[in-house]
Amino acid sequence: MKSFTKFLILALLLAALVTACAGSNSKIADKEYVLTTEMKDGNIIFLGVSDEINGKENPTLTAAPGETITITLINGGMGQHDITFPSVKISTGLVKEKGEEASVTFTVPETPGQLEYYDSISNHADLGMRGVLAIGAVSTFGQSASDPQQAQVFAAFEKGACATCHTIPGIPNAKGAVGPDLGNIVFSAQDYFNSGKYTGSSKTTEEFIHESIIQPAAFLSPTCPTGPCTDGVMPATLSQTLNTDEINSIVQYLNGLPLGAYPDASGSASAQPVATQMPTTGADIVRDPTDLPAPIEPREPTTVVINLEAIEVEGQLADGTTYTYWTFNGAVPAPFFRVRLGDTIEVHMKNSTGSIMNHSVDFHAVTGPGGGAVMTQTEPGKETMFTAKAINPGLFVYHCATPMVANHISNGMYGLILVEPEGGLPPVDREFYIMQGEVYTAGKFGELGHQATDTEKLLSENPEYFVFNGAVGSLTTQKPLNANVGETVRIFFGVGGPNFTSSFHVIGEIFDRVYDQASLTAAPLTDVQTTLVPPGGATMVEFGLEVPGRYILVDHALSRLQRGLAGYLIVEGDENPEIFNGTPMPGGGH
Repeated sequence: MKSFTKFLILALLLAALVTACAGSNSKIADKEYVLTTEMKDGNIIFLGVSDEINGKENPTLTAAPGETITITLINGGMGQHDITFPSVKISTGLVKEKGEEASVTFTVPETPGQLEYYDSISNHADLGMRGVLAIGAVSTFGQSASDPQQAQVFAAFEKGACATCHTIPGIPNAKGAVGPDLGNIVFSAQDYFNSGKYTGSSKTTEEFIHESIIQPAAFLSPTCPTGPCTDGVMPATLSQTLNTDEINSIVQYLNGLPLGAYPDASGSASAQPVATQMPTTGADIVRDPTDLPAPIEPREPTTVVINLEAIEVEGQLADGTTYTYWTFNGAVPAPFFRVRLGDTIEVHMKNSTGSIMNHSVDFHAVTGPGGGAVMTQTEPGKETMFTAKAINPGLFVYHCATPMVANHISNGMYGLILVEPEGGLPPVDREFYIMQGEVYTAGKFGELGHQATDTEKLLSENPEYFVFNGAVGSLTTQKPLNANVGETVRIFFGVGGPNFTSSFHVIGEIFDRVYDQASLTAAPLTDVQTTLVPPGGATMVEFGLEVPGRYILVDHALSRLQRGLAGYLIVEGDENPEIFNGTPMPGGGH
């Protein structure tokens, strides 16, 4: 019995020891950093909390080569977050709720350089949540070097006058604006290899950097800060100016910059390759232009329940290209709602449990703070609601109004609500629902694979795509409009944007009536060729169909055709030679 008791006590002590060990990091950290998430100027950022970085935005963390550090992230709100170091595949793990903490302890690489860190969730990095961990003495990244190896690197860059032309992370005064920024040369090299324009002999990133120094004309980067890169700007005499050791030290340093190469288990350095962009397939997010409710029959004012759910989904942007859309109810545009003047709308705003971001809704038809957005800032997995009375007839935009608002809109969170005037609208044979928007992708238009949001392009109003109903081909190859000769059609047209005005036009047709700015109580304009619709605005157009054929819907800022903006109205029926007669010629025109 005594021996059993001793065994039991020993077992309990061992269990306690195991529990204690499991609750702590197996590695003892040489340095600890604590960061939280914060919203500032419409962007999400990391904010330093621990002493050394307290109050600093997206702080630069520092560590000596081979040092062990602990990173702790506190969720300050605004959805789910993490801190990820992609090049070494280290992450804190996800913090989902406000106040939740997560930590990771790891040993940094022995190679001096930088590790990028960012929030890997959705497009949070593009919204501002990224920084760097500088490996090496602090002096390695902007002051005088303290160890011989770094001193040699600095001296080599200085001797080659590299900082005169290039921006180079970690090199003192390297802010040149003549040649390309070398901070992402590892990624750039891979892009050059895959471009089909590279004619050099290099097989690896390291060889490419070396080749660029001794044979700068072997490949010219397509872009420099001041325009296209030109031959002769990079001196061809660097191989004479710098010795072999100096060139090698530059190569090794650049090859170890953020997102670049670090020694693997074998001790050799190899670049992190850019993932090959292969065609991808996503969900169909295109709203059918016929997906709208029928006109309201005469009735007394009532309460109309509007159910909206924010759903973030990887959808099909174009053939072979996907994009993470933020949607209402899974499609772009959001559902078309129809109410009568005097009705009360009861809006239920739900945010899917699978969402990363908070979402909300602002109805331009609503008189009240933020059009309801103040009441509907909704966290993932939560639901909010408000009521409002429809006191103005018209066709109104609604959209998400959570900062950064433009980002939520460009990702697909916009729709239309019709407040019918007393007596309703004049009858027509067919009604269609179309909205125009812009998509700001990191990759260029037509680039295959999954595309992330490019916030810089968004802020500079430089979209890669213009789309009707969310995607390229939405109203041409996927869901064209169909009608018959002799019918009258009505198009409810709005611009989600967030930035560009549309010059809406149907090639080969004239609008019999245009309800300018979607005013339904003013007399409509008649016989209109093209009508302007601003971002966050709408219009309603009506016209009869006299001649069969395929009519193209466009924004008459026609370069946008090459960015995906086109739709088809296919009209079937008997020919009408009295109105139109001719023989199609080769080429087809439009």
